[in-house]
Amino acid sequence: MAFTTMHKKMTKMINTLVCTSLMLLYAVPSFSLNFQSHDSIKSSAEKFLMGKLANRSRGDIEINVIINRLDPRLKLRQCETSLEPFLPTGANLNGNTSVGIRCQGSKPWSLYVSAKIIKYAKVFVTTRFLPRGTQLEENDFMLEKHDISNRSIGYITDISAIKGKILRRPLRHNSIIPPNALTEAMLIKRGDNVTILAQNTVVKVHMKGKALKNGSKGEIIRVQNLSSKRVIEGKVLSEGVVGVRL
Repeated sequence: MAFTTMHKKMTKMINTLVCTSLMLLYAVPSFSLNFQSHDSIKSSAEKFLMGKLANRSRGDIEINVIINRLDPRLKLRQCETSLEPFLPTGANLNGNTSVGIRCQGSKPWSLYVSAKIIKYAKVFVTTRFLPRGTQLEENDFMLEKHDISNRSIGYITDISAIKGKILRRPLRHNSIIPPNALTEAMLIKRGDNVTILAQNTVVKVHMKGKALKNGSKGEIIRVQNLSSKRVIEGKVLSEGVVGVRL
């Protein structure tokens, strides 16, 4: 008899625990609806960054935005209004960054979401080791897709900015070619006979001269007029041609 009574009590206790567990289990989904989903927060941050980047990037750059995982313990009240993303002071749009997300509802909150911005572009790289002083020809470089997210020294995508230029320093094989590694080709050397092109809006005069200094395109150099022996300064216009204003 005592065993039967104890068995009944144990059965009742187990049934009570099962019912309580089921009630808690089914209560979780409705309770979780009161919290802002992590996916909605990440989606808001991603769309915000992509919008900012679309306004600042050229069409030849491929952009990927990775929003880092939020702390699974984070529970924020469901916002009654649309989430408002913003760029924190000092945040950048390259590499590792962060995005602010705030809720302006009756019970406001805000948080910062960490993200990574990756940018890819087809840039010119060397096809072999190139020593200093090399005048670049088309077989010296090629276009190749690279991560340019943290290329603070720059890169080149336009062939006109690289072909025919001179290397200031050696570059290893398969190196991205930065603009500051290049200089204009020497179009005039000291002692060369040159044409001095003197002109204004009406008159254009050609004279024979002698270069007193090396010069690349656009540089100002000293030249001597061979007829008058007068030394003047002019701008290197092209190979063997120096321009001066009348």
